[in-house]
Parts: sequence; structure tokens; C-alpha cells
Amino acid sequence: MMGWPDIAAAPCGWLAEQAGNATVLSSRIRLARNLAGRPFPHHARRPQRAELRREIFERTHGIERVEGGARFALEDLDRVRRQFLGERQLVSQDLVESPEARGVVIAPDQSMSFMVNEEDHLRIQALRSGLDLDGAYRAADALERDLDARLEFAYSQRFGFLTACPTNAGTGMRASILVHLPGLVLNKEVGRVFSTLQAQALTIRGFYGEGSAALGNFFQISNATTLGLREAEILDKLDRSARELLAWEEQAREALLSRARSLLEDRIWRSYGVLRHARLLSAQDVLNHTSLLRLGVGLGVLQVPVQVLNEILIHGQPAHAQILGSGDHPGERDAWRADMVRKKLRECEA
Repeated sequence: MMGWPDIAAAPCGWLAEQAGNATVLSSRIRLARNLAGRPFPHHARRPQRAELRREIFERTHGIERVEGGARFALEDLDRVRRQFLGERQLVSQDLVESPEARGVVIAPDQSMSFMVNEEDHLRIQALRSGLDLDGAYRAADALERDLDARLEFAYSQRFGFLTACPTNAGTGMRASILVHLPGLVLNKEVGRVFSTLQAQALTIRGFYGEGSAALGNFFQISNATTLGLREAEILDKLDRSARELLAWEEQAREALLSRARSLLEDRIWRSYGVLRHARLLSAQDVLNHTSLLRLGVGLGVLQVPVQVLNEILIHGQPAHAQILGSGDHPGERDAWRADMVRKKLRECEA
């Protein structure tokens, strides 16, 4: 079984696979499940939740898809380590902030995990690079079947899977994509586009999901409801909306190039110069400048492998810099972050 040092040192598998798409970073499927005859987490006392976590951990040993990975009782991790898992999209911000009697089981390659005692007893998730909702669903569904063989889920013939929040009942599935939309943001069209998506019963959230801000022009788009819809219908609807969104983003980028090519290219190359030569970089600096580099790659203005941009994006986050870096002082983290970015970009030029 992997311990904390192994998880911290391992690459973020769902981004390391990325195959040349700078616009869609990832696709994610989350399945909400609850155990039959047990109170939902928000109605259970802490000893009840702790006992449920112990039982789930015990009864899920030996599941091949997550065997050899990591299992954490989240209150055993300090906040920086919990935030590290949040930055990798392995746990929700709710678990980062409130870890008591909660847990997570993570596959060795970090492409699958399940949270214990989040809003529901189980939140099963699978992540895939790029626009691959079907692949993410197949992985999540397979892990759900493994768990179903060992745990009795709360299910109603009328309503489907029973969940703590009524909007998740039915399939219990949330499908989402993490997208980079600088063209729509710079063209000031993002508000109109998001209104259209919301009219299609889709939800728009920030970089870290529910309750988070829109950072670096990154957004999560997901289905808003699950009741009354089948999994295939949810996946098809989100996939079609995603492709429409990508077309709008492409049009916005073309409009920017036709209107102010020199200005846009100058901004992209200035960001490259900052990242290539700076000696101190904050997490916000990395996010903002990497956003422009991703735009530059998408437009063919510069050549940097998307995988490198993904590594910079992940490692530049606050908890990553603190754990992988050289010290607890903010100045030391900023120096480590700048050194890390310079090395990765320099290797691309070799």
C-alpha cells in the first residue's frame, strides 16, 4: 500500500496522459452512493461516521482497481496534505476543510478514488485526460460494481439511488469537464455562453469545483440534475454541449487573432518570458501566465508540450509547492516554483 511520500512523489496520472489537447484538461465522473439502513453523513454523529469509515475501509480491501494505492483517514493528514489531494482533484474542498471521520481511497495511478462520508457515504470518481466522458464513466462504473459486490447500496425502484441531496438522486451521477476558455473570457463572451449552458441544465463552477473561483480561465462544466435521466443521456448531453462550447471557444480565438494578432502574440510571449526567466513566482503568477501559454499552444504561436504545461499547472499550486518545494516560508516557495518552471521550459528547448 502506498503511503504519503509515494502519493506526493507520484505523477498526477489523469493529466500525465494528456494527448495534445490544451483546451479540455480532463473529464470526470462522480457517483454518489449510500449504504442501506444508515443515516446520511450529515444526520450521523461523529462516532457513527467513524465506524462507517472503518467498515468501508475494511470491506473494500482487495479490490483490484484500487489495490496497492493509498487509504487515508483525513484527520490524520495536516491541512497542507489535504489541500495537496484537493489540488489533484482527489478529494473535494469540503473534505479539505472538514476532515473529521472522513476518508479517501486512491488508486495507484490516481485516476480513480472514492471519498467516504462526504455529502454521501461514498463518492466514487474516475478521471480521464481530455474529452473522454465515456472512458471516465466506464472506469467509475467498474469501480462502483466492485463496491456494490461488497456493500449494500440504498436504492429505490421508484427513485433510483438514494442520495443526501435530492438533485443527485436517480443515477447519482455527476459528469464534468475541466476546460480552459481564455478566448471567450478575453472576448467578453463568457457570460452569454454560460447563460446558454445554464439554460441547458448545466452547471458552471470554478477550477476546484463547487464553491471555488474561476482561476486562470479554467472552468468546470457539469450536469445539474440526475433524476429522471439515464447515464447515457447525461453523458450524451454533456458531450454535445462540450463540443459546442469548444466550437465557440475556437471562434472567439479566431476573432481575437483577426482583431489584434500582434497584441495577443505579444502577451503570450511576454508570459513565456516571465515564466522562462523569473526568480520568484507566486501560485497566481503561474496560473495566469500558464493560461496564456496554453492559449499560445492552441493557436500555434509557440510550441510547448501540453504535458509540460499540465505539470507546471499542478506543481505550481500552493500545497504542491510547499510539499515538493524547499521550505515553509512563502519566499522559499516562490523561489522553488520559479526554478521548477524554468527547468521544465528549458528542457523543452533542448
